[in-house]
Amino acid sequence: MKRQPSITRPEFSGPPLPEGRLFFLPFIPSTDLPRKLAAVAGDRLEVRPGRLYYLERSAVLCGALGAPATIMALEKMRNLGLREICLLSYCGSLSSELVAGQAFLPLRALSQEGTSRHYARPRAGFYLPSEKLLNRLKKFLARQNLAFSQGAIVSTDAPYRETALWLNNLQKKKIMAVDMEMSAVLSWAAFYRLQAVGLFIVSDELFGGRWKNCSHSQRVLEATAAYFHPLIFTV
Repeated sequence: MKRQPSITRPEFSGPPLPEGRLFFLPFIPSTDLPRKLAAVAGDRLEVRPGRLYYLERSAVLCGALGAPATIMALEKMRNLGLREICLLSYCGSLSSELVAGQAFLPLRALSQEGTSRHYARPRAGFYLPSEKLLNRLKKFLARQNLAFSQGAIVSTDAPYRETALWLNNLQKKKIMAVDMEMSAVLSWAAFYRLQAVGLFIVSDELFGGRWKNCSHSQRVLEATAAYFHPLIFTV
């Protein structure tokens, strides 16, 4: 991928991100986290279609669902000195090893969205997270005694075209989960030589060939509080 400058660039400004660190949550199933962020944040900025909260050692961006909206928002974050990003989001399970409420750490991401190919090429078909951030995240989870599974994820622009054939093909490739942003975030970060990683809560199950939507269940809400809140407010 040639690193030619883009003719179009985001017109966006604001205070620098603390330590260049960003937590990004494209979707939040409850209002608990936004309320807590609003209570403790120093500054806030509208980043349509999301909102940016400034904490002491990081910033938190909420909103911008899907790969195109995510990358449009992250391009604006580059103007604020972004150096590393942790995607905190929700995924569907394609494997019986993952059930709703579990935490999942992607080690590689397959792209079935249309944004990533405009930034970087995948390595052997997959986009990879930062080893530095991956190791840091694993150590944090271990210190907190928080269990997690790890493996490959696929990112799609078409969540309502997850057919039986699609599922079967991905299961043959040992893809364990599906989301809408991970591969684009990793491709974008690779292009700009930034650090990126992701941590997911399983919010729905597809592995049996039927959709079980648990995104607003107590299991998912409790997992959000157990995994995402400590990362955001203590790291």
